[in-house]
Amino acid sequence: MYNALEEIGYTQNQIDEMDIVYHLKRLARRKSQENKTKAKNNEEPMYIDQFLG
Repeated sequence: MYNALEEIGYTQNQIDEMDIVYHLKRLARRKSQENKTKAKNNEEPMYIDQFLG
């Protein structure tokens, strides 16, 4: 997959940035789903700045 991206003109830095954004979006989605469960239990939700440290 990475080779294909390089072949169409992406630099390694651009590919790395895409990886970081992808993983942050997955983490945010996972936390959002957890927050929905917590909200049902009347717990205070967590925000992105709280779990990224």
